[in-house]
Amino acid sequence: MWPRLQADLHADIVLLQEATAVPEDDGAVWSKVPEGRWGSAVITTLGPTQPIPIQGYEGWVVGAEVESKFGPLAVFSVHAPSSTKARQRQPYTDEVVTILGLIREAVRPGIPLVIGGDLNFTLGERHASEAMKTTAADRRALAAIRDAGLVSCWAAAHPDEPLPQTLRWSSDKAPGKTTPYHCDGILVPKEWAESVQCEIHDEERYAISDHNPVSATLNLPAC
Repeated sequence: MWPRLQADLHADIVLLQEATAVPEDDGAVWSKVPEGRWGSAVITTLGPTQPIPIQGYEGWVVGAEVESKFGPLAVFSVHAPSSTKARQRQPYTDEVVTILGLIREAVRPGIPLVIGGDLNFTLGERHASEAMKTTAADRRALAAIRDAGLVSCWAAAHPDEPLPQTLRWSSDKAPGKTTPYHCDGILVPKEWAESVQCEIHDEERYAISDHNPVSATLNLPAC
């Protein structure tokens, strides 16, 4: 699906999770999860990348420093990890907070940070009109994101709107009900908030994945 996304959206950077096939060139960084055949990836048309490894999260977190028209960026594709036979994990919100701290330590000072992926928790404050409410654990993770100076592109571009569904399947089997999981997104520096456009793509041509892709367009002045 990623070549279609890249072509349809004219994307400079594509962030993938549970990916099994990526281009073998210097514009792509991919690693596999332990004991698995898939992993996460950063793919860019902007030129060579410099990988930024995050130890203990191989395949779940893939990072790279990318040279963009805005200057250097530290870009990470994140899939909040689940427990396996080989390793037990903490709740998703705790894992995201840990990953965020490790990423901040690994990025060179002064380099803007962009994080995208499946964080496996509700990536935003639930709107008052929504039946589901924001949990205390979600709020702790959202606070860590704010403390890192980051904002969700969807929330920045669509203030005071309900969170759209990104994970298409639901565990709620009651007739007429759905659980609108909004667990995928893109995080950017809060200084960029007013320059962001963001969309959730639910078109049928992307149905090969069980997640709706999220795209962000940044209208920033070039460096």
